[in-house]
Amino acid sequence: MRVSCVESAIGQDRLAQRTQIFDFDVHDDDLLKEISVTISIDNIYSCYYMRKTNWASGELSPLHSSGGYRSTAPTLYVRTPMSEPQIYTLDNGIRVVVEPMPGAQSVVVAFRFTFGAKDDPNDRLGITRIAEDVLFKGTPRHDARAIFDAFDGLGIRRSSSTSVEYTSFLAQILPDKFKSALELYAELFRSASFPSDQVEIAKTITLEEFKRMEDNPIQQAMYMTYKAGLGSPMGRIPLGEPDTVSAIVPAGVRRHWDAHCRPGHLLIGVAGGLDAETVIETVGDVFGGWAGEAPDSGESHPISVADRSVHREKPSEQAHICLLSCGVPRGHDLYYAGQLAIAILSGGGSSRLFTEVREKRGLAYSVSAFYQAYCGGGLMAVYAGTTADRAQETLDVCQSELARLRRDVTAEELIRAKTVLKGRLFTIGDLPEGRAGGIIEDLFLEGRVRTIDEIAAGIDAVTLDQIPQYIETFPPRPGTLLVLGPRPLETGS
Repeated sequence: MRVSCVESAIGQDRLAQRTQIFDFDVHDDDLLKEISVTISIDNIYSCYYMRKTNWASGELSPLHSSGGYRSTAPTLYVRTPMSEPQIYTLDNGIRVVVEPMPGAQSVVVAFRFTFGAKDDPNDRLGITRIAEDVLFKGTPRHDARAIFDAFDGLGIRRSSSTSVEYTSFLAQILPDKFKSALELYAELFRSASFPSDQVEIAKTITLEEFKRMEDNPIQQAMYMTYKAGLGSPMGRIPLGEPDTVSAIVPAGVRRHWDAHCRPGHLLIGVAGGLDAETVIETVGDVFGGWAGEAPDSGESHPISVADRSVHREKPSEQAHICLLSCGVPRGHDLYYAGQLAIAILSGGGSSRLFTEVREKRGLAYSVSAFYQAYCGGGLMAVYAGTTADRAQETLDVCQSELARLRRDVTAEELIRAKTVLKGRLFTIGDLPEGRAGGIIEDLFLEGRVRTIDEIAAGIDAVTLDQIPQYIETFPPRPGTLLVLGPRPLETGS
């Protein structure tokens, strides 16, 4: 097999895992390299190798968990090829996206209902989260013990969550258990009993979570920031509020779930070791007979961030600073430029916030920037945890770094940020659970699905001038500043 390599120096980040390995004798052993490998059978793979001395740094994810290496030559990691994702719509409105992954030994199914905390009644905030938790506690045919025995008997690794815009369930299974797993979830979705005693237990646990939040000021500060910046319904906490959770009754949980859990609200994403024909036929057999009109709860709410400064007093030697502003929506021409701007700010130990706030000045024990996508737009957020006496300086430096993105991003920073994003993309995207999450997120936000190659090409296509263009188009100020600590802070003009 003939292999040709084109090399370009890039910065350090994680490696793609679950890969085929080739050993190359490369003399420039001081740099992480990105190599585009073209194999003569016309399959194109993206891959990485790096110097062996970096493997123990904690920044890397080598194929071997021990951190060892196979030979004296750098090791090449080659992405496993995948089939194109395919989208289907059942007659009852369920949308299904499938991405077969040849060679995968498992299948991951992502169920996403397009209702969440935004659809909770104002006097029953938290009811969707309660329903998600109690869903597994029995049906008319099976009690909770039988349900959990069924999950264990099928070898299902499961999780579930409620967000503002959706409610999701994830299952990782063996391919030959696919239909049985679907049948189990279909029974839960369509006929969960929501036993009264289990609803009361879930309420008690939720109220305890509010108390525990007092011991988690980072989570507390972020929740306060979303509420202050976005308002209702998009700034809601999925947990609800203590008084509204206390007011929830079991019959109300059942009514709420039955009203919203309809086929027209359901997206199903499947990735892993099954072909598309088998997946769609099986999903149709299990879910095709489910009928029911869905209420109009799937509409998107435009994301708008209030221009305000909020201080929540908390006697403490610490201060928690959150900045929130509108970010680029998915599908926008500057979407990938926005992702790279955030990576330049907060993409590792060489990022600007880490360097300027923590390394040079020692201002904060934690500082980061991140992006969050919604159907109606996007958000950009910055968080810093610091001491109360250095909080003002920390805020000033963070805002200075946000402003500096408008004028002096270097080519080296852009290359490094691209490496960070593509490293994460390939690491997560080569795993069925990562790909199932990616395709369901794409379908939910855009109604289409991007391939990994399309995402990588979008990252590669960003030019240096697009970073300041993004900042000008989606300025991080004005926006919401929230300070959780003993004293308020002053924001610059």
